[in-house]
Amino acid sequence: MKHENDQIRKIMISINQIDGVYYRWARKIGLPENMLALLYALSDGKSYSQKQISEEWLIPKTTINTVIKECILKGYVVLRQEPHTKEKMVCLTDAGKEYTEDLMEHIRLIEREAFHHVQEQYPIDFPEIFEAFAHQLKLAYEANSMEINK
Repeated sequence: MKHENDQIRKIMISINQIDGVYYRWARKIGLPENMLALLYALSDGKSYSQKQISEEWLIPKTTINTVIKECILKGYVVLRQEPHTKEKMVCLTDAGKEYTEDLMEHIRLIEREAFHHVQEQYPIDFPEIFEAFAHQLKLAYEANSMEINK
């Protein structure tokens, strides 16, 4: 039990360190952290609803809404109405694509460097393992959320 707790603690510390790196990166380049997260989310070239971004990136809907408004003013994103639905999709503009590609080029270079270093040392499929742990943790939280509120 203690060994498992120590391992989970290492994961939590690592998650916080990863979050901290992106937070410092955003500060260094003069972006609010959630704007970096939004642009990162859109950097795959796809369109997403505010709800999708909020749920996947765990950013409150009101925060995403505020960040999207800021990005609209900067000319980085637009909202497009999808046919047969009430939801609007968030899309990068051409200027937003250019800005995000420049921004992400540097971030991805560093991410790939770190990723390749880890893969050389530990040739396992750790992104899938990490994703599976996150999914199971979310399920366990949801199943036990009533007890947590006590």
